[in-house]
Amino acid sequence: MTNTFRPMTANDTDLPAGYAKAPWGRYRPRFFQGLLIGLARNSFLHRGHMRYWITLLIARLGTPVDVEFRGCRYRIEGRNNLMEYGLLLHPGYNTEEIDFLSGALSEGGTLVDIGANIGLYSLPLAQAVGPTGRVIAIDANAAILARLAVNVAASGLSNVTQLHTAVGDHVGMVDLSIRSDDLSIVAVQESATGSIPMRPLADILAAEGVTRIDALKIDIEGHEDAALVPFFATASGDMLPRRISIERGGPDGGDYEGCAAAFARHGYRLIGRTRSNSLYER
Repeated sequence: MTNTFRPMTANDTDLPAGYAKAPWGRYRPRFFQGLLIGLARNSFLHRGHMRYWITLLIARLGTPVDVEFRGCRYRIEGRNNLMEYGLLLHPGYNTEEIDFLSGALSEGGTLVDIGANIGLYSLPLAQAVGPTGRVIAIDANAAILARLAVNVAASGLSNVTQLHTAVGDHVGMVDLSIRSDDLSIVAVQESATGSIPMRPLADILAAEGVTRIDALKIDIEGHEDAALVPFFATASGDMLPRRISIERGGPDGGDYEGCAAAFARHGYRLIGRTRSNSLYER
């Protein structure tokens, strides 16, 4: 595994033949794949380097693979995406964060998911808000959004709005580079000739008619301050989420400095920290 980055290409965004059109269940795990998945889910094999190697073996036995997670449906492609590995092998993957956010949601509520990936949070929490609620799933990575769309449709969800945009502190354009060992991790390069829009969060939500946020999840590879600090400078009332899950990325594994200060100004309390995220409530 390597942490080197390379430019994203059209090949990265193309789905394999039949990936999107095949009905869900067409790619249920084969016999030996099922054995490996069961072994991992009931042992230490869903952790660390073992997770990488066992998913590589499962992928070589045939992909994609259709799996269920928290009552939702996911088609796992088999290319490098550590979140997919977790969904495939770990029955309690990110349970603490999902349960924490769901505690702020009720029928008709709204979740904003910045860095939605293939829907680890968006799908089960879309179920939590019911058909009258809404999830705004934002990602700058077209390859990930194409796979998210498949999972949303397979799960029978009609309340997930998928937006292809980067989130920043001003309007602009960006290009992406992706990490060689994890196609869900991207680096953003702003460029006047970029192919992906970048917009402030307030502008994105206004365009979507969002007037209330119950819960917010954000994981955008170090750009959290740029996305949230301008938003919280003007947000008030129903636009202040009750609960927030944010990836930790500050000094010594703590929080992003600007975000932590913005949360403090609005009366948020740090409820706890998981392995990767901080959980805030107001």
